[in-house]
Order: sequence, then structure tokens, then C-alpha cells
Amino acid sequence: MEKGDITLVVFPFTDLSSEKRRPALVVGASEEHVVVAFITTRSTGPLQWHASLSSSDESGLMSHSTVRCDKILSIDTKLISGAIGAASPATVKKVDAKLRRLLKL
Repeated sequence: MEKGDITLVVFPFTDLSSEKRRPALVVGASEEHVVVAFITTRSTGPLQWHASLSSSDESGLMSHSTVRCDKILSIDTKLISGAIGAASPATVKKVDAKLRRLLKL
């Protein structure tokens, strides 16, 4: 997995009551872990942390979606099955900028 890849990940609900398999954008990776940001078709929550992601053959997404930079997860690489697509370099750059602001880096 590389930064910018889009993959499917099992995300827990915020209240930990359940989980759901959904697309995620790889925002960082090491040999053992991948850090991903949640992708959704519903724009809820603080819009300042959203980055637009269009559907395309490259992204592997069927609908226009939103990267939720405020919903990130570190996951073992063994739990990632592979990329379904990739975000454009411009989208990755926007997500990076939002993560830097959110995490105060």
C-alpha cells in the first residue's frame, strides 16, 4: 500500500457498537501499519476537514465521495486486501494540508 491508494477497510462506528467495511484513503504507510482516512458519500460533520473525491476509473469509486480527514485509523497491513484505486495527486495534496492543520503539524 502506498500513500494515495484507495482500499477497503473495516471501520468501527464512533460509539464502537458495530463496524462497517468502507473505502479509505491511505495517508501514510510503514512496513507493518497503514494510516487511512474514512471515505463516505455523505457529507456530515465539520466540513473544514472534508476533501472532495470524484468517482472515476482511477479512484475505483462508484459515486462522488468525501475524504473525512477527521476520521483516521491505523491498521495492520495484514488486514488490508489491496488497492481498489488511487486518488489524484491534487486530492492527496489537499488531504495532506487538512491533516497538517487538524493535527497541528
